[in-house]
Amino acid sequence: MNEALLVVLLAQAMVAATPLLLAGLGELVAERSGVLNIGIEGLILAGCLAGFATGAATGEPWLALAAGMVAGGFLALAYGLMTVYVGCDQIVSGLALNLIVIGGTGTAWSVMQHHDLTTMPAGSGFARSWFGGWGVDLPLLGPWIFNQYGITLVAIAAAAAASWMLARTRLGLIVRALGDAPDACAAAGVPVRRWRLLAVIAAGLAAGAAGAFLSTMRTNSFVPLMSGGLGFVVLALVMFGRWRVGWMAAGCLMFGLADALQQHLQSQAGANRVPYQLWQVFPYAIALVVLALVRRGRAGPRALAQPWSP
Repeated sequence: MNEALLVVLLAQAMVAATPLLLAGLGELVAERSGVLNIGIEGLILAGCLAGFATGAATGEPWLALAAGMVAGGFLALAYGLMTVYVGCDQIVSGLALNLIVIGGTGTAWSVMQHHDLTTMPAGSGFARSWFGGWGVDLPLLGPWIFNQYGITLVAIAAAAAASWMLARTRLGLIVRALGDAPDACAAAGVPVRRWRLLAVIAAGLAAGAAGAFLSTMRTNSFVPLMSGGLGFVVLALVMFGRWRVGWMAAGCLMFGLADALQQHLQSQAGANRVPYQLWQVFPYAIALVVLALVRRGRAGPRALAQPWSP
């Protein structure tokens, strides 16, 4: 593998890893607080449609990103109220949320086709580089860092901030205690359900942003079911990372690199001899193999997916 190909693969890997990292950070925080959000697949898909529809209607990328976050946050609020306050089963509620969003986005897409909202105006997307072209020609780091979407850099900064917050701050201590000892939190005067709901909403905002990135920046299009199981990959990556930001981020980059590699392999001569579906399943197969081989370590928050009531 020559240096030019390596640079291209790394740059593509960063793009592919961005929605995983965004959604993964929110899911990790929610799980550390004790809430398992199986519905993250639906939150990402809702962000895809809301972001694309807003971008197609207004041509404003910032509004598209905000719309994706609002859609994810609103659905996360509904999910949080059902699971945190009403006490519904988190797994069943998450699966129900996924099914509702799949049906809802499919119906909404059919309506959009009748209102000429199926394409984004030319030039309405985010610029690929926030540095005005500066640093792009640097070896290795240029395309990998300085020619990325700004939200990719924001996701990297958010990962560093989340890692520091969980390990070094009082807020992080509260979040970790919510997932390990909610009764002790309540005894110390911490409103457990309110904090858990806020963590779920934060996860929804992050998942919505991931969806908007997927439709308005990475693909600049929308198709039903375009999330393609990304939410379940996020759940696996949080587990792979043993509920630690650094390891989870490394897993996101690994998956992104596998995705970039399968795209490169598809473009090679003779690749059409293999059904394209096998190329597309390649990153997911890699993720499963890694999960199967990874050593068992931290078992996760002790109160994960367990309802709590005062």
